[in-house]
Amino acid sequence: EKANLITLFEKYVPICLEVLKSRFKKITPIVDISMIKMLCYLLEGLLVPENTPPDCNKELYELYFVFAAVWACGGAMFQDQLVDYRSEFSKWWITEFKTIKFPSQGTVFDYYIDCETKKFTPWAEAVPKFNYDPDSALIPLL
Repeated sequence: EKANLITLFEKYVPICLEVLKSRFKKITPIVDISMIKMLCYLLEGLLVPENTPPDCNKELYELYFVFAAVWACGGAMFQDQLVDYRSEFSKWWITEFKTIKFPSQGTVFDYYIDCETKKFTPWAEAVPKFNYDPDSALIPLL
């Protein structure tokens, strides 16, 4: 596991940090070490035995690593009237890293990893649709 994670860090992190400095705008400045710490925290929560059993293949580790790296590096992208940096980051990620394939619809931020299928699934399927009734009181909805 340790050797696999070192390989994944070396594959993804340096290029991400380099490109983030020059190409994308974040909501607030974030230092490199904070993004790396966030990546580690996300991995700590994702790389649990239920998700990555001891006998799992390297590709499963990479799937979870990519999900965590996308959110750690791209989660704070800025969106203004002219440029949607989240969308630009998504396009860059899909073009740059081809080992783990994201679905063709939407952005990399529109998907999570389904624990059962170990595949990217739209967040929209995990969150029930909310229908607001304008005649109902607001307080019970909160």
